[in-house]
Amino acid sequence: MIKSLNQAQMKRLYAVHGWSGVVLGLLLYAVVLTGTLAVLSHEIAVWSVGGRSSGEVLLDGLDGKVRPYLDRLSKGYLTQIGIGTTDRGDIRVVPRVNAPNPKTGEPDEYGIVFILDGRTGELRQRREGFLSESAGWFGGSALKEFIIDLHVRLHAPAPWGYVLTGALGLAMMLAGVTGLLMHRRLVKDLFVPDRPGERLVSYRDRHALASTWSLPFAFLLGFTGSFLSFAISVGIPLMAIIAFSGDQQGMMKALRGMPGTVDETRVETGNLDRIIADARERAGAPIRDVWISNYARADADIRVFSTVPEGGLLDRRFRYHGATGAFLEEKPVIGTGPSIGGALVGLLPALHFGYFADLMSKFVWLGLGGAMAYVVMSGLKLWVRRRQQGPSWRHLGRAIVVVGYGLPIGILSSAYGFFVSVGSGADEYWWTPASFIIGLVFAVMPGVVARADDGLRRLYRLCLAAGLLLLPVTRMTMGGLDWVEAAVTGQLTVLLVDIALLMVGAFLIVWDRSLRRPGASEFEDPVTDTA
Repeated sequence: MIKSLNQAQMKRLYAVHGWSGVVLGLLLYAVVLTGTLAVLSHEIAVWSVGGRSSGEVLLDGLDGKVRPYLDRLSKGYLTQIGIGTTDRGDIRVVPRVNAPNPKTGEPDEYGIVFILDGRTGELRQRREGFLSESAGWFGGSALKEFIIDLHVRLHAPAPWGYVLTGALGLAMMLAGVTGLLMHRRLVKDLFVPDRPGERLVSYRDRHALASTWSLPFAFLLGFTGSFLSFAISVGIPLMAIIAFSGDQQGMMKALRGMPGTVDETRVETGNLDRIIADARERAGAPIRDVWISNYARADADIRVFSTVPEGGLLDRRFRYHGATGAFLEEKPVIGTGPSIGGALVGLLPALHFGYFADLMSKFVWLGLGGAMAYVVMSGLKLWVRRRQQGPSWRHLGRAIVVVGYGLPIGILSSAYGFFVSVGSGADEYWWTPASFIIGLVFAVMPGVVARADDGLRRLYRLCLAAGLLLLPVTRMTMGGLDWVEAAVTGQLTVLLVDIALLMVGAFLIVWDRSLRRPGASEFEDPVTDTA
């Protein structure tokens, strides 16, 4: 039997309960905000690396560009070879082999990373080592990978980061379900008008309006996000332990339907250009990756992965006989044959990140993601505002302001760290996350010393505005494309991202000036209300 608690004990428990709920809410806000940015990960990558080579890199003369390097490989590297494109539009060739990693004592992938010029095939870079320790070798954008990693596991060690984001995804799904049950006037709340004369009611109305429109989105993101996170952290290892005696690689081969016949007879592998052209015609979309198993052997197997065709929802995957180049079959995402489960698993990443209909779906996901971030922060502020008489709750309200603005400032700081490190020749994979931490530290300091929240919010707004306005200039100063060169070379993504940053920065300045009008209320500021 639980002993009854006195009033002081109940008050302390209530405070702990409230603080823990707000902390989880702030973590959810971090996942939602970074997920909103991750929707534009491809555009961020192209913008950050200074544009992308035009044309389909894995279509024109690929065989002649990569075969000279593949034919010189030692036998151990012929088992698995991956061919893809970098964020800059170059060709990435990665032969790999499993080997024990002395640092971990576990099996790991050891390989060579060739980066070839996408147009000429000239070798740009060659690195060799354990692939798990060589993030900067693959020709990607450190800024894009940082934002994605921050979203999928909050930069926490694996597998705990995935478990945390999976739990937050379940919390978001639960919020969507309970919110749907709580909305007795669902249709009316979809079109609730703003009532300027009733400030608190108007603020609640905006929260209700945003949350009502984003209810299905919250459920969808919560389900797909938690499924993907738990599949990585729990599902795959558990399935490997139960069904494959802990052999995850053997399990993945079975799930992907890898051939089991072994024939080590030395045979030249078929022409990659003809294989890719055939796959390109079948898919009706550009080719993304090529995987070759057992190169230069009679049992060679080639898998070709396309991008998502226009008007489609899933990418296409084709299997070819390695020695002859003959088409064998179209492969599902999982298993040896088409299935409803395999199709659903293939849809989950597209639905979670919103890339199933190219820019149209991305813009919709971007808007709904912003609405979700607003719902989380406005809900926290409304909950804390009712209890602001107590000093601990006022501190909690200040923490909401600091995190709400500090996280965007930290992400903006990571972008500066990326461009400065690239321009100076430093390690961008170290300085990008380090600059994020530096930005967070500087964002927290005003929150500790400021006396009034109104001045603190305005300081944050102006810092964000200045950072956004100066970021395109910093990018170009550190060696990035200028606008004239971007326009001449057709790099519209670089132009559009720069213009978007300038527009958002200008909006923050205009809004801040509007709040300085006589009679203007900080509480009515929609930018402030999100943080």
